[in-house]
Amino acid sequence: MTSRSCSIHKSCTNASSRKGAYRFLSNDKVSEDLLIKDLYEQCENLVDNKRLIAFCDTSSFNFTRHKGRLTDFSGLGSIGNVNGTHPLGFYMHPILVHEQHSGIPLGICGLKLWTRQEQAKRDKSKRYETKDIFIEEKESYKWIGPCLSSKNKSLSKAQHITFVMDREGDIMEVYDRLPDERTDVLVRAKSNRWVLTESGEKEKLNDYLFKQESCFDDHIEIKGNKRKKRIAEVEVKFVKCTLRWHDRQKVRLKNNPDGVKITAIEVKEISHKGYEGEPPLLWRLITTSNIETADQVKEQIRIYEQRWRVEEFFKLLKSDGFDIESTELESGKSIRKLTIIIMKASIKIQQLKAAREGTTELMVSDVFNKEEVECLVLINDEVNGATTKQQNPHDPQNLAWATWI
Repeated sequence: MTSRSCSIHKSCTNASSRKGAYRFLSNDKVSEDLLIKDLYEQCENLVDNKRLIAFCDTSSFNFTRHKGRLTDFSGLGSIGNVNGTHPLGFYMHPILVHEQHSGIPLGICGLKLWTRQEQAKRDKSKRYETKDIFIEEKESYKWIGPCLSSKNKSLSKAQHITFVMDREGDIMEVYDRLPDERTDVLVRAKSNRWVLTESGEKEKLNDYLFKQESCFDDHIEIKGNKRKKRIAEVEVKFVKCTLRWHDRQKVRLKNNPDGVKITAIEVKEISHKGYEGEPPLLWRLITTSNIETADQVKEQIRIYEQRWRVEEFFKLLKSDGFDIESTELESGKSIRKLTIIIMKASIKIQQLKAAREGTTELMVSDVFNKEEVECLVLINDEVNGATTKQQNPHDPQNLAWATWI
């Protein structure tokens, strides 16, 4: 493709290749599971003996404006309630993997696609807002199931994994089930939970953090997505404690029945210049990592600070990139399969972007197969200029060579 697009017409050079693309996407033998497996394998090949950050998040895709064009609604359904209407589309919950030290994107290790059925919408208060059913029966199991599966399969060769989640992932079972000797979780707290202090007293988490003295000051880069872009000066507190299970919570499995030992970190903006409609930055983070020093706390903050990477990935899939919500496809199942293919392309775009300076360890063979490399060689010959300054300066084995092309 000469540009990022979800359009089959723009992506294909002639009528024959367009017809082939439509047939490929509509073919039942080309299943979602097969495409997802290929996505996982791409990631699995790059994680051996690496320390990883795995960002978990959810996004939705809205195809309501194409409702009149669609002839097959399979794979599409409700994605919430907007002014009494139920937009048509599907939800996506990927796990985006980056190398911890360099920040290089390595791929997708877990993925869940789903819609909300009519019965689930009617029973929302029963199914999603009470403690009367097991987590396995809730939509929120998306924060646990894909992580458990990926750490034992596609990430099984990794040295260490930190699963990073926003406030929606603040679930007791997440802290209880995911951590082990090579796995930790880092979650932004949503609930003001009961904790046991180091002295054994029962107290609310926010109150316990409030009583702590500031340990050090730090600076947080705010990318400017929903907040004003700036470097925020913050004060940092941290304290060890134990998360308590709720007395009425219905739980099928407890790895830690007496509670989960964690470190709570508070990151609070010191100087706020009165940005209109924007409160000061305040993060309360919960980590299962063994934290002893201020440097270890800073590392946890740096990890969470990189959550913008998953937002950037979603933008590539949507209006800032391939614009999948503008697809001309008429079948729901074809749209979902095209989305998975575009996810793989989006990962490659992020990898190429990360490699542009030639300082990454990624090789061309890590990202492109043999046929694609042969194609790149031909394109490189076309775009090379007559002088040395106009020619590709990078080692043909390094991914920066492909980025230059």
